[in-house]
Amino acid sequence: MGRRAPTITITFVKGDGQRYRSIVRRRDGVVVELDGGGYNQVGGPARRIPHDLAHAVVEDALGLDSGLWGVIVAGGMFAHTTVVAGRRPPHADRRAQAVVDGAGDRLAQAEVVVRAVADLSLAGRDRDTAGLVAATGPRWRPDGLTAEALGVACRRLRADGERWAALGPQGTLELDWRLPEPRR
Repeated sequence: MGRRAPTITITFVKGDGQRYRSIVRRRDGVVVELDGGGYNQVGGPARRIPHDLAHAVVEDALGLDSGLWGVIVAGGMFAHTTVVAGRRPPHADRRAQAVVDGAGDRLAQAEVVVRAVADLSLAGRDRDTAGLVAATGPRWRPDGLTAEALGVACRRLRADGERWAALGPQGTLELDWRLPEPRR
């Protein structure tokens, strides 16, 4: 295995009830907050994990560089994202939309794959790459998918679900997310 790419930290903050938020300081110094409330079932004692945390785990483990977090880190913005600190460069809105548009189907791929990996984790089928392809279809199969990487994703989903369940309101969980390799 080669050198690991640099990482950034994503902080997940547990709210009251179902709500949570995610905060990331991008490489350009802009701090972005993502408001969330959806969860994925993943198994283990905690049984569920915030959807945006599931994205971070699965995208990192499977190398999905243009999913939710890859797009946000690259400067993209979504309906539930807000800049909370830092200065956005001129024409940031136009650039943010170009990043989202450039991700294209890879954003949809990340949604489909995150759900399928969570389902495999829930079923205890951590290394079932054939099951992942059957659930997502060959179109959404991640490049370089291995049983080892899938196993890592499933185990991390359950472990982070337990860490999340142990938090009280306003508790935080930090995750180091691998930055995508710079595009040439």
